Amino acid sequence: MISERKIKERNQRKVAIIEGALRVFNELGIEKTTMDEIAQESGFGKATLYYYFTSKDDVFIHIMEHGWKQLWEGIETKVIENINPRKKFISIIRKMGKIVGDDKVLYGFMFTAPNYINDPSKQPWKVYQERLYAILQSIIEKGIEKKEFVNLNPKLLMKAIGGLFHQLLISNEEELKDNEFEEMLRNFLKPKN
Repeated sequence: MISERKIKERNQRKVAIIEGALRVFNELGIEKTTMDEIAQESGFGKATLYYYFTSKDDVFIHIMEHGWKQLWEGIETKVIENINPRKKFISIIRKMGKIVGDDKVLYGFMFTAPNYINDPSKQPWKVYQERLYAILQSIIEKGIEKKEFVNLNPKLLMKAIGGLFHQLLISNEEELKDNEFEEMLRNFLKPKN
């Protein structure tokens, strides 16, 4: 049986490898990155790297899955709150902004990563990504139905949200600014009564 200390050490090594891989991916691009470079940047030998990950693709998949899962788990409690669509939507977007702002390197990579792996069977993160998008779209549709949102294509609002997060990633801000957030929402949500 593996001790709790060993499990913790393994998790720390895995995190160090992921952080090193993110730095190398961001510097060289995914295509040009090698397992040697990931090992070197992470401060481990190749044998250690291969103990945790079978390939560069495996590292990429883990990064994507970890980030999308973390985002989903971070908003899960907000999703089940019994509040009106407007408040729920705002609450979820704010929480997502906080999560993204707390780890800009990870989410900057995730939100701009090319479709490096095209095989759907090797995209486990898509489960979380699609669930998140479906929930937001459902809230938007309920908001339109209850006249809390302007009647628009939910995909358009999703693109606007993407722009908002892109701005958060390139700015030095840790969170969404209230005035920018309200300005974006004013264009899509009906004014409060």
